[in-house]
Amino acid sequence: MTNLSKHIIVVALLLVAIVVTSFVNKQNEKKNELTKVEHINTLIKLRELTKPKSVFEVADSICQVVGVPYELVKEIGYNESGWRYIRNTNGGTDHGDLQVIDPTYWAYYNKLGLSGGKTRRNYLKVAIYYLNDCYNIYGSWKKARFAYGRGRWRDESTWTCLEEKFMGKIDWSKYDK
Repeated sequence: MTNLSKHIIVVALLLVAIVVTSFVNKQNEKKNELTKVEHINTLIKLRELTKPKSVFEVADSICQVVGVPYELVKEIGYNESGWRYIRNTNGGTDHGDLQVIDPTYWAYYNKLGLSGGKTRRNYLKVAIYYLNDCYNIYGSWKKARFAYGRGRWRDESTWTCLEEKFMGKIDWSKYDK
């Protein structure tokens, strides 16, 4: 084999190596692009999973766990605070979207083993568990709602105008069948 033949073979092998390297590089670029897209999609999914839930989503989740009608809790929240996390402005000690008084809050806070103090989520948990306990005592959501707001059930003939107002806003046929 002559030197020229050897050089031609070396050049041919170099060309093959360049073509193969170029092909492998293009494949790696495509793979990297897919990896980037997969990474971005994963980040998007993680962001969706970790984004803060709305107060309604949190309340709905708690209701599902406890077995309380979410729509009733939603109506109570509109009635009590308009779903604004507020402190009572009339000098009372009721707080949160569902306006729970301090003694009830702390009793259920301890009973449920909550932590973190007076947070919106904790107020929702306390309120929903308390409403459920009222239902277990009185056997109807109407009586439970009244007791929730007034401490105990009283016959409708003894209700004040305010009690008639907050109880009259709810269609009880949706809850007590």
